[in-house]
Amino acid sequence: MQAWVVRGTGIPSEVFEWREAPEPSHAAMRALTVDLAGLRKRQVSRSEPEASGGQQMGDEPPVPAYVFVRVLAAALSTPDVTMATGEYPVPIERPYVSGQEAVGVVEEASPGLAGWIGKRVMGFTPQPFGSFAPRAVMFPPVLYEVPDAVSDTDAAGFVIPSHTAYHAVHRRGQVRAGETVLVLGAAGGVPSAAVQLAAAAGCRVIAVAGGAEKVAFCRELGAQIAIDHQAGDFAAAVRREVGPAAVDVIIDFVQGEPGRRARPLLAVEGRHVLAGHAAGLLPIHPNEFYLQNWTLVGTCMGAGYGARGAELEETAHAHVMKLFAEGRYRATTTRVIELREVPAALADLHARRTSGRVVAVL
Repeated sequence: MQAWVVRGTGIPSEVFEWREAPEPSHAAMRALTVDLAGLRKRQVSRSEPEASGGQQMGDEPPVPAYVFVRVLAAALSTPDVTMATGEYPVPIERPYVSGQEAVGVVEEASPGLAGWIGKRVMGFTPQPFGSFAPRAVMFPPVLYEVPDAVSDTDAAGFVIPSHTAYHAVHRRGQVRAGETVLVLGAAGGVPSAAVQLAAAAGCRVIAVAGGAEKVAFCRELGAQIAIDHQAGDFAAAVRREVGPAAVDVIIDFVQGEPGRRARPLLAVEGRHVLAGHAAGLLPIHPNEFYLQNWTLVGTCMGAGYGARGAELEETAHAHVMKLFAEGRYRATTTRVIELREVPAALADLHARRTSGRVVAVL
């Protein structure tokens, strides 16, 4: 199959290649295990000739349950860029097909998931079999049937933003009604979900975004206060709006220098939730937190939970779908492109010229 393949290291316009790539197969899946980096080769320690046709396999278990989907539409995201540049927190083995998320129709499945065949599903598409291709891999717990009312272009970018935002806002951020919540990078794909979830929880939401259009977009999603960081010092603007040290929770999808500048806005016992890295990673000194009675919180969807992951993702999905049914949460697809346009669109995303989700249709 033809797909957007990454073999080198650099920005997408330099290293994305439209070339032949192996289709997902049951034999390939037997040779792989799964961790934070996605799918990767099992460590070599012994031979399993019956299961692998003579390939050397490790003691690590193969992926137990998965489906192969015919991709209908795929969402673009910041990790598509940072995986390619080598800035992603976890190294990704080359070559791989890029693309983290999609909607598609299940064509094949491992034995335990045969009941999914023929269903339209949305979910995470791990490397090396990402979504910028005609066929991709998905597996539980981040695999869901798409409601009839949800279009392909909205479903393609629905799961990762809504679940990541749920974990950042609720499970890890522990927001409460009446709290003041500051969302950095608020017009982005995942942050725009966090704006909606915090607003639905009864919080006073302050959104920081770049440009008048993005500020208006955040207000449409429920932000009571929206600040254009291109118009001046956003931290000073926050203080003018709510006073000094008045933010209970920072939901930070940016980190870097903006995250450092936002921290002094926290009230006593405030929480700084690290949920992304769009502006890179800067060291954080413990003194900032223990001397101020602040809490530093990390959140990464699915990381480290093991067998508990399925239950946690089901909780997240149920919460978001309830809000969706009530009209208090929506997908934020703002731009639809063709698959051939992915590298150029990722350049726009990386340069922060996009809002919400950009989705490629096949």
